[in-house]
Amino acid sequence: MKKYQGIFCVEQMAKILGVSCSGYYDFLKRSQSARALKNASLVKEINNIFQESHETYGSPRIHAELCERGFQFSRPRVARLMRAHNIQAKTYRKFVKTTKRAKKCPRQTQDLIRRNFQVGRPNRVWVADLTYIRVNQHWVYLGIVLDLFSRKVVGMSLKNRMKTDLILSALNQALTHRNPPKGLIHHSDLGSQLPVRT
Repeated sequence: MKKYQGIFCVEQMAKILGVSCSGYYDFLKRSQSARALKNASLVKEINNIFQESHETYGSPRIHAELCERGFQFSRPRVARLMRAHNIQAKTYRKFVKTTKRAKKCPRQTQDLIRRNFQVGRPNRVWVADLTYIRVNQHWVYLGIVLDLFSRKVVGMSLKNRMKTDLILSALNQALTHRNPPKGLIHHSDLGSQLPVRT
């Protein structure tokens, strides 16, 4: 009734709901019940744990944390209070693979290092690979070029799509910074992570 006070008069609402006006005003003067006070305290604690988890905990994990802190409340009660106060964990979209396996290698290549990953000098053998990582709430692709001698990343590129320019950008960065001598071997696999133009 209270939230409609500015729209309808109390007498009219009391008549429709079958209650007395005096009963309504008496209800307003009453102090909160012990359960309501406990719920208010619990919501405060739930919110603290929720913020500490960077808004990632749902009711099961918040309930477990409450139990660890010595509170004894049921999980359904925690879930109900979270729903009532719109406390909802952030959910991340599942990663959907958008890459394709090349049906046929565009050209025959030779394995020049033959799994020999021991190199005596820098800028003789570079290897390239790529992976996907989460940045904020989005998946992005990271392409890197690694010098096998020092195991240092000499070039990298970060893009939201996995296309040929991802690894080319990383390779160009490495070439610009390192200016390698002639005879450099650049090795990468041609497996399922082969960049494909779409």
